[in-house]
Amino acid sequence: MTSLPIYFAHGAGAGHHNDFLQKLSKAIVQQHYVVTPVTFSYMQQQEVSGKKRPPPRFNTLIPEYESYIQDENACIVAGKSMGGRVATQLTHHSMVKAVICFGFPFHPAGKSEKHRLSFLQDMKVPCLIIQGTRDQLGSYDWVSRQTLPDNVDIIWVEGADHDFKTLKKYNRTIDDTILEIASHTDAWLKKHLAREKFYGTPSRA
Repeated sequence: MTSLPIYFAHGAGAGHHNDFLQKLSKAIVQQHYVVTPVTFSYMQQQEVSGKKRPPPRFNTLIPEYESYIQDENACIVAGKSMGGRVATQLTHHSMVKAVICFGFPFHPAGKSEKHRLSFLQDMKVPCLIIQGTRDQLGSYDWVSRQTLPDNVDIIWVEGADHDFKTLKKYNRTIDDTILEIASHTDAWLKKHLAREKFYGTPSRA
């Protein structure tokens, strides 16, 4: 069974050499998906120079992501934190069939009044957010008090922070959490895309 390709963008501070992103991508691939990393140009420069740099203006990242998917007939766009926020801005393109956000940055840490709920308002396709209940950029307590669009589903990872690390009392490793995230991703995609008959259809002409 053919599944749609997944394009996966990194967060603001760590690229695809990051251990978590590598392990998560591998776990999703093991669910029989093709995962293509999206690396923004500022991160490419950072990886070459070894010097950390902040991301550029947010709006400049949108066309960069678009350039990765422009030749697809149908695909899924995904991202960790900032990468997921960029992905939510691509759903007006006909090839984008779903969005997946791993740790959505609902607001800057400690500044819930500067929330980013508007990024979720006008999406044209289903969106999955997998979020830790202790995420400082959008905890369960805060998010549960907000009104989200009907096409946004949230799956909570108990005790996890923005990097999906859990407290010792939960007695689970980051590898356990990654496998859980990959399983949730696969189940959600099959639920939302199989009924649209995208599975079994080649993604490229």
